[in-house]
Amino acid sequence: MGESGSGKSVTSLGIMGLVPKPGWVEPSSEIDFFAQAQSSPVNLIALPEGDKRQYRGGKIAMIFQEPMSSLNPVYTIGFQIIEAIRLHQNVTQEEAQNQAIALLQEVRVLPKDEVLEEEFLAQEQPSLGAK
Repeated sequence: MGESGSGKSVTSLGIMGLVPKPGWVEPSSEIDFFAQAQSSPVNLIALPEGDKRQYRGGKIAMIFQEPMSSLNPVYTIGFQIIEAIRLHQNVTQEEAQNQAIALLQEVRVLPKDEVLEEEFLAQEQPSLGAK
């Protein structure tokens, strides 16, 4: 998408309103977000912080190339996906688990119709990689 150091990450952080200080996004600028369910675009820069949080992770996200920079090896992947779903959607634990399973099947991390082991979606006990 671009050479190293060309500003891809900073641009993405700016779009999501996450530029670390002392950096900033000019308040008079516009970053328009178009969603299928909306009739007109939303200017992400003009949104109050609480509204921006609804977009971050729920409608827009940044995917890092190095999974260790975004995933916590102490917790199962299922736990982390379920946590993100529950942060951005008003769903039960069971509904979030079903969504996590569907997502993992969609990207072929988990074969369809495979029964998951309890550890994969474990909420109470984090996986330390050893039994």
